[in-house]
Amino acid sequence: MEPQVAKGVKKFLIATAVGVIVFLGALVLHLSGLFEIAELKTLDFRFQQYANPRAASPDIVLVAIDEASLETFGRWPWPRDRHGFIVQYLKQAGARAIVFDVLFLEPDEASEEFDAAFAEAAATAGNVFLPYQLQTEPSEPPPVSLMPKLTLMTTPGSSIPDLHQKYRGLKLPLPSLAQAARALGFINLTADVDGTNRRIPLLAQISTFPQPVMHLTTSVARHVTGSTSPPTIEGHAFSVPPVVIPLTKEGDMLLNWHGALSRKVYPAYSAGAVLKAYTELQGGQTSSLDPALFRDKIVFIAGTAAGTYDLRVTPLEAATPGVLIHMTGLDNILTGHFMRQAPYWVFLTATLVLCLAIAWSFMLLRQQILKFLVMPALAITYYGLVVHAFKSHGLWLELALPESALAVTFAMAASVEYLTEGRQRRQIRAAFDKYMAPEVVDEIMRHPEIKLGGEKKELSILFSDIAGFTTISERLRPEELVELLNEYLSIMTDIIRRQRGNVNKYLGDGIMAIFGAPLGEPTHASLACYAALESQEALVTLRTDWKARGLPEIAARVGINTGDVVVGNMGSQARLEYTVMGDNVNLASRLEGANKFYDTPILIGPRTYELTQTDVEAREIDRIRVKGKLEPVVVYELLARKGRLDPVRHQLVEAYAQGLHSYKSRDFERAHRDFEAALKIDPLDGPSKVYLRRSEEFLAAPPAADWDGVYELHSK
Repeated sequence: MEPQVAKGVKKFLIATAVGVIVFLGALVLHLSGLFEIAELKTLDFRFQQYANPRAASPDIVLVAIDEASLETFGRWPWPRDRHGFIVQYLKQAGARAIVFDVLFLEPDEASEEFDAAFAEAAATAGNVFLPYQLQTEPSEPPPVSLMPKLTLMTTPGSSIPDLHQKYRGLKLPLPSLAQAARALGFINLTADVDGTNRRIPLLAQISTFPQPVMHLTTSVARHVTGSTSPPTIEGHAFSVPPVVIPLTKEGDMLLNWHGALSRKVYPAYSAGAVLKAYTELQGGQTSSLDPALFRDKIVFIAGTAAGTYDLRVTPLEAATPGVLIHMTGLDNILTGHFMRQAPYWVFLTATLVLCLAIAWSFMLLRQQILKFLVMPALAITYYGLVVHAFKSHGLWLELALPESALAVTFAMAASVEYLTEGRQRRQIRAAFDKYMAPEVVDEIMRHPEIKLGGEKKELSILFSDIAGFTTISERLRPEELVELLNEYLSIMTDIIRRQRGNVNKYLGDGIMAIFGAPLGEPTHASLACYAALESQEALVTLRTDWKARGLPEIAARVGINTGDVVVGNMGSQARLEYTVMGDNVNLASRLEGANKFYDTPILIGPRTYELTQTDVEAREIDRIRVKGKLEPVVVYELLARKGRLDPVRHQLVEAYAQGLHSYKSRDFERAHRDFEAALKIDPLDGPSKVYLRRSEEFLAAPPAADWDGVYELHSK
């Protein structure tokens, strides 16, 4: 198997292991229930953000016993006949159902006649529903005549769910009121573990009853739907034909909230206004409250004034009249807008997919920016899916644990990569940081696809060495020599790094640098030349400073060659070094040494000259055959950046070029004159001195007829 392929497979397996481990941890946490409250709070957040009041049924209204009602008709509790007046008014207005969320467990404190009047009004209306309470203490069995109003007579074979709470008794309304009601329903509620009410127990089991009893919401829904078929319970579905209600495993109905009562999600009218309207109608006056507001409506009557109702915590408000819970439950049943909890396998699948997706993407993607974009992208995508399921399908997908698992997987994948891939990356950075420009190192780290193994590439190699270093070292104390050398090498290294070069190694007083690797640089030859020129300019300033400090005035020679080399990590299993090898590397080293024969500061090879003609000024020096090579090469002296050659130097180059042309043409006499002219312009010009001496020699002893102008360099 190819090394890269094997590495990819290994990373895939590690990423898969990370994803599976986090998934299994999430599964354990889910089964332990530790995330239950957090998940419930995310569900509350969805209701708070996305509840749609426009989806609420317009057929459900509230008659509220509010502060204004109490101010007008006296303190609570009211005489029962006033409830009868409200019933009479609503019946005359055409209300479809009148539902009290007020308990009438004790006789009226003022007069039993008021109870009788209320019972008569309820019996006459025929659509009044009254609440009662379940209790854990045993109670007297209710009259047989009330059982149809209390219990749910299901079809044979219905499987009663394992209700989460068993009751042993109940507190019914006054017998006269219970008999007068169309049906009865309990109003007990079961809060979740955090004390918030999010569900309704549509059914409950009393230990002495053969059939379950109905919640007030169930009782009203059963009669309002007009179903003639008996209800059925199958698994987690409660059918009140034609409506099928999804149930939780505890037998409850999750509420799909449409809004808070304080935000008028359901129309609300003051009970005092209803009583006033009733009085007006009885007196033959025009009603101040239009009876049409209640036609065909299901009217809930409940207290909203302080002290008249139980405060309940709901997802929408911390203090909510309990009647909103019953109204919302009935609304869900009548409209079919249910909230369903997604099956357990959906949670498992979603969590596993998220864990694997983030682990795979983080550990397998090469681009760093993509690694860190994937997590928010996945988190936002899953959140969008959760919201869509919630708003469009009434589906409760778990959010807290899958998103947490996503974050944990990301952190774990990052840690694993840091300990494995990161270690290798840190080693690479450590190897290059000291020798290359920071931006080059950063780019290398951003592009791990750069091949760091051995490969053949065209690069530019620069060798630099201090002229006469042995003599200099003999003049200085060791500590002075080290200080001077470190100062020189530091400045030269900074120049090379600035030109995006890689200082490959220090060779005592020398430097070997690579341009074009490990990060590809199309202009590597020009960058190497710029570095060489800048180093010579820097030395001019440094020599002035060194002279003032009583230190030797260092000069340096540079050789640059461009060509195909083998570049990569080389060495043994115990120690590797990123370097280059090949004949073109050796030629660069030979060119650095050849400077002393021509008294030049910078020599470059033929390929370097070819690639940099538009960027630098250079002149041909010689056609030489270096030690260890059979083929001669033409070498050039690097003079300046393009267009920056001073006029005097330009004259020298022209005079030198004429002499070189004469020399190659075997006109050694003319060549002698040309080089003398060049030396008059610059008496210190090394190449002109070399050719002047050769011309004199060839005038005395002409070369053979097959002379090709090649000069042999027998030493480095």
